[in-house]
Amino acid sequence: MPGPSPASDGAAADEGELEGLGSYRITHHEGEDGIPVMNRITHHEGEDGIPVMKMKLSLTPSGMTRLKLGHLATEHGPHHPEVVRLSFELAGQLRQEGEFDEAEEVLRWVVAERGADLGPAHPDTLAAQTALASLLRDRGRPQDAERLRRTVFVQREAALGPDHPDTLTALADLALVVLALGRHEEAERLARTALERRRRVLGPEHEDTLGSRNTLAGVFRARGALEEAGELYLSVLRDAERLLGPQSELTLTARINHAAVQHHLGHVARAARSMRDAVRQSVTIKGAGHPDTLSAQASLGAMLQALGEVEEAAAELRAAVVGMERLHGPDHPDVLEYRTSLAATFFNAGRHAQAEEECRLAVAGYERLYGTADPRTAQARENLRMVRAARG
Repeated sequence: MPGPSPASDGAAADEGELEGLGSYRITHHEGEDGIPVMNRITHHEGEDGIPVMKMKLSLTPSGMTRLKLGHLATEHGPHHPEVVRLSFELAGQLRQEGEFDEAEEVLRWVVAERGADLGPAHPDTLAAQTALASLLRDRGRPQDAERLRRTVFVQREAALGPDHPDTLTALADLALVVLALGRHEEAERLARTALERRRRVLGPEHEDTLGSRNTLAGVFRARGALEEAGELYLSVLRDAERLLGPQSELTLTARINHAAVQHHLGHVARAARSMRDAVRQSVTIKGAGHPDTLSAQASLGAMLQALGEVEEAAAELRAAVVGMERLHGPDHPDVLEYRTSLAATFFNAGRHAQAEEECRLAVAGYERLYGTADPRTAQARENLRMVRAARG
């Protein structure tokens, strides 16, 4: 909302937000009679008659793109290819800025426009579907993402062949979303196929090949083969660090995953040290509010809880809850998972009132997301019952 604020040189200033565009700041100096110069009506000529006003307008990337889109749509119409292309760019910027609802809306429009104009198998249509699938998966809707991933893979394979790098990327993406849906056997089959083809087509040291090894390790982890998963994560970490450098995203991902497995194997102190380093690195590479950084903080919080470091554990988990809630709202699966861990931390520390509040919020979220009859909702209600019983 607009509002006055002090200016550094004694002048008055107004600043605020321009919805969907960015922010503004206007600084104006008062005249000798105490009337703001920018608001004075004067008929004097020359220097004294010129209002003294400084204006600073800061546009977000999406704000700049909106202005361009408005001009293009007026000049060429809303369905012009350049309008559609720029809308696709806008969706990516909105996602980066945390405007996920609008990003999804824009992407769905782009998919429909490109499908009607270019056809369902055109690379630009598939690129838009891929972006939409990625957004839906991040928003906790893997079922919706799977349908798009499968469509993209089938179209890529038909148009480009089974060994084209774009086909292999679509296959690897499909493996990840199937894994997120808990279909471990199918995920392993898809991950192994993607890995074998990438080794043959791209070579064993290509970044995409390392990424497929990381996915396969994730399948092992999900199936409970923790020793095998830990060994594979460690090999990916070492190879990524050697080939891509310590600051690469894949190196960071492998480090986080390896630390998580070490935690589950009982090497908690070692895992916490590694995860603490990974959180710092993720803040540097991706930013403090990035979902991957928040996920790493939640994992670190769970490790610190196991070590009895309650205050630090609660701080990390609270940061993960608040950050993810800011991005995706209170009913995102990750928010509910992190909140449940935070409640457990409070409960184990004897802070039952805080534990009850987190459990209550978790129950409400699970009911809205999955319904009252879902087993996850039932477990959340049981957690709340236990906390209330402990409080007496």
